[in-house]
Amino acid sequence: MTHRPRTVLRVTALAAAVALSAGACAQIPQSSTVRSDPARDGAVQASDAPLYRPPGPAADADAEAIIRGFMLAGTGPQNDYAVAREYLAGSAENDWDPGRRTVVYSSKPTITRGAGEGAYQVQVEVESVVDEAGLRTMAPPGTTQAWNLTVQEIGGRPRITGTDDGVLLSRSQFSQLYAPQALAFYDPTFTTVVPDVRWFVNRSTRVTAVTRALLQGPAPYLTGAVATAFPLRTGGDLTGPSVPVSPEGVASVDLTAATVEGADAVGRHRMREQLRLSLEGISGITRVDVSVQGKAVVQDPAGGSPAPVQVDPGPGSMQVGVDPATGQLVQFQDLTVTPVGGLPDLGAVRPVDPAMTVDRTGFAFLDPGRRRLQVARTDGSLRTALTGTDLTGPSVDPHGWVWTVERGADSRIAAIPVQAAERPRVVTAPWLEEGEQIVDLRIGPAGARAALIVDDGARRTLRVAGVVRGSDGVPSSLTEPMLLATAESPDLVRWVDSVTLVVTPVAPDAETDVQPEIVPLAGGGRQLFPLAGVRGLSVGGTSSLYAETEDGVSLLVGSSWRAQELSQPVTDLAFPG
Repeated sequence: MTHRPRTVLRVTALAAAVALSAGACAQIPQSSTVRSDPARDGAVQASDAPLYRPPGPAADADAEAIIRGFMLAGTGPQNDYAVAREYLAGSAENDWDPGRRTVVYSSKPTITRGAGEGAYQVQVEVESVVDEAGLRTMAPPGTTQAWNLTVQEIGGRPRITGTDDGVLLSRSQFSQLYAPQALAFYDPTFTTVVPDVRWFVNRSTRVTAVTRALLQGPAPYLTGAVATAFPLRTGGDLTGPSVPVSPEGVASVDLTAATVEGADAVGRHRMREQLRLSLEGISGITRVDVSVQGKAVVQDPAGGSPAPVQVDPGPGSMQVGVDPATGQLVQFQDLTVTPVGGLPDLGAVRPVDPAMTVDRTGFAFLDPGRRRLQVARTDGSLRTALTGTDLTGPSVDPHGWVWTVERGADSRIAAIPVQAAERPRVVTAPWLEEGEQIVDLRIGPAGARAALIVDDGARRTLRVAGVVRGSDGVPSSLTEPMLLATAESPDLVRWVDSVTLVVTPVAPDAETDVQPEIVPLAGGGRQLFPLAGVRGLSVGGTSSLYAETEDGVSLLVGSSWRAQELSQPVTDLAFPG
């Protein structure tokens, strides 16, 4: 039996947001008693997750006070929101589904009377919405939503007899109650893990919620772009209502026989690995035991295990760049610039925006007019792979496909294999609306996601879509993307790792300060220290974030930019990808 070191998926957590201030209108209160509470039933609970104990309805509460108390009781998920249910009566007491969604608001909620008898609305400005599977969708700035309720006199006291499903939380409440968690799926070749970031209440039910979400399949934007070992048509399920966790931190996942029906030994092994990679990222979980109807799933199937999958594969430390004096491609590592061996003479081509394959044998770049995408290899070959107008800088995915977009009315996306002189393949993005243009595109580390900057004529937004490929690995389309909020309209996007992006505007001149921004897939972000004249970024992980300016290259060290003393000038730096 072989033993592999434990691998844990790491996800960047969101910082706590500012609590809402008081105002003149009727508002949802922001606080309740906070106490610590030991985990029950052997479940694991993060020590830094406070337990809110919201009060039940007061005897003299009027209709608005009942609504305010009910909303505040959304901070108390214990015992299936038992306190919140004290505010309900009639069919609402049983029909209300708090887990259907969580609406995170960013401004002062107000209560208004509705048109019908006993009808009320809570008006909120929405920051994000978390669905029942834990997927968080950021709302465009200024998005508002009305939460509908009905209040009636029951036994002489007002109670809520009708309400929309879900709970309302302020940003500060949400950051205290929820935490992100990466579910482990595979790329279509089952060689690399694609983390699917979700949000779950940080309580004793967290392990069960993560497990059930994993069994239900990937997020909608990843459907068709990733693989899972669990059945999607029939759905996987647990034999019991929860996943018990021992005091030693061992999570015991018992699957139904239908979940593994038809799966061979390799398939069951992959199921176990998905569960292990997903659950071992939860604080306090030391081991994951998987069984089927009480019978353990062996760690390694007979005949040996499949090759270990890669988790968050890094690009290495070598970058490609351009020698501005000669126009040749060069390698950059440890402040040293060296020629790339084996390439043809590119002095007459004058490459810009180069990209490099992971094995550093294939290179793609544009001409200065951005009309030709060319591919060079270390075997001395050079070819024009695509011609167009105003092409975006190329991105090379792990499967050896070069991606570029022809900016313009149709934003045509093309993918070209590095190793073979084949015709470009058109990759469709049917979700693009009239007037929207893709201005930058980068493929993620596993090749399953594309990050895009889209210009709608008024603002540039950051979106992430899944990459759908055929059985032969040829990319064919991009899924309906999810929107990620950014502080400013970005021009460039790069992947930091499998769950994190960095974006930046391009400075109009050498004196103008711009602020690149770190944007996790989990939502939220933070702006970096300003830097004057930023015109490019290259990123090789959280500790290797470089910015290029007219004055040279700077490295982000801590929170500050540090100018790099290179052995010779270099421009257009890029890590593999």
